[in-house]
Amino acid sequence: MGRISQGSASEPLLNNDDAKAVLIDDGGRDGRIAMLLRQRGVEFDLVEDVTELLAGDLAPAVVLLRAKATLGQTAGREVEPLCRALPGTPVVVVCTKVRPGELRTALAAGASGLLLEEQLEATLGSCLAATSAGQVCVPKRHARQVEPAALSAREKQILGLVVMGYMNSEIAEQLFVAESTVKSHLSSAFVKLGVSSRNEAVDLILDPERGLGMGILELGGERIKAGSPAR
Repeated sequence: MGRISQGSASEPLLNNDDAKAVLIDDGGRDGRIAMLLRQRGVEFDLVEDVTELLAGDLAPAVVLLRAKATLGQTAGREVEPLCRALPGTPVVVVCTKVRPGELRTALAAGASGLLLEEQLEATLGSCLAATSAGQVCVPKRHARQVEPAALSAREKQILGLVVMGYMNSEIAEQLFVAESTVKSHLSSAFVKLGVSSRNEAVDLILDPERGLGMGILELGGERIKAGSPAR
């Protein structure tokens, strides 16, 4: 564990002049995040993993965690244990990409902020300042994911049939609607879910890390009966 310090910013990014961050990053002292923190005058302790932090006696003002796996996996394996052990301490995750549903998973695990590696230079300081002040800070382009997708009953019904392998024409036949109506509902559902295709929607629904789960097939207390699509 190494303590790294450099100067003080004219306007502290953390909640007071004496506050320190903890950076969890196996990139070490020369890692990109460490260098950016030094450039911004943020004092921080550097640890390699969550276990090292939790085994020590540090009391960080904020924890910066570079995700080594997907955001969904990081939420369950690292963010949640951190937030349980350090209640009230903001945890900010740095990751390379966000798949549909993952931001909501990370926030539910207790994360206070999310930074995309491609935007670090522009967003690190403002995210630290916001989360240290008790705010939640996420990239604007992923803001739709903060709240669960508000799917209509018909959208859920059609997505359920998509998961079971039905094509648009078969769904239209099952539901006694025009195929164009099916396409319209799917387009609306894709926007709400943050996906762009049937395959992405199915992957999202079935993915245990970030998905909506097979409960999406539940409508009004009745479960759509799975079966072979009509041919």
